[in-house]
Amino acid sequence: MSKINRDNLQKPNVYNKFLPFYDTVEQQSYYAFEEICVNLSRLIQLRELRPGFPLWSSKLQQFISLYGYAFTKSDHLKLIHLYFAVLSIPDLNFSNAKTCFDILDELLNKSRLITRNDLIVDWRIFYKWVTDILFNNDESYSLVALPKFVGYIKLHLFDCESFSDIEKSLLYCIRSCRPYFSATATQDILDEFRPWLCPFDSAFSDAMCYLDLFLPVHLPPDLHEQGFKCERQVKFKTVLVSIIDLDCGYRNF
Repeated sequence: MSKINRDNLQKPNVYNKFLPFYDTVEQQSYYAFEEICVNLSRLIQLRELRPGFPLWSSKLQQFISLYGYAFTKSDHLKLIHLYFAVLSIPDLNFSNAKTCFDILDELLNKSRLITRNDLIVDWRIFYKWVTDILFNNDESYSLVALPKFVGYIKLHLFDCESFSDIEKSLLYCIRSCRPYFSATATQDILDEFRPWLCPFDSAFSDAMCYLDLFLPVHLPPDLHEQGFKCERQVKFKTVLVSIIDLDCGYRNF
């Protein structure tokens, strides 16, 4: 853990300083964060994700809830890389994956604390999990058991669709991580899903869902030429308009 300096902390809870025992709370936050980091590091080194990983991840969530982002940018980035590393483990179970989604959403939902110069996220990590969770055909055959539905969520193409707990965590996590996709992610995503764009194939609707989830729409102005203004994107829009016109003409016929 980096050496603690009050001025170097990311975004501590501003209301704690109005407490009469603020100095004690501040010291407690330092000790609590150090304990969390030590135990997360230990369980990764020992390769024992269960039961320590969910436990100390929940303690990290509690820490952020109580003390805010009371750690340095260096520690902030180390935590993000740790959870991405866990998320990349082959055959990671859904429970630990959901824990990673929740923590990454918590760590990245304030984009002003971490810039694109500090972090680049590979969108294909989430492509694998979206395929395994949102488009998993094994669940209908009872080969995979996902958590039961708990409510409703509205996200663009997914309006009024009911989602399970892990699905909501995944969608929120992608939303928080999307601003950190690489500058070439737009072209890579279009290259990946353009072969799916046949209006008479069921894969077309899946491709639109993937595009809605993954296309980065918050690129800085200097990267717009590689984003929504890139040549592939313009050609894609032309093809999509042609498909819509074809579909409308077919319906009218």
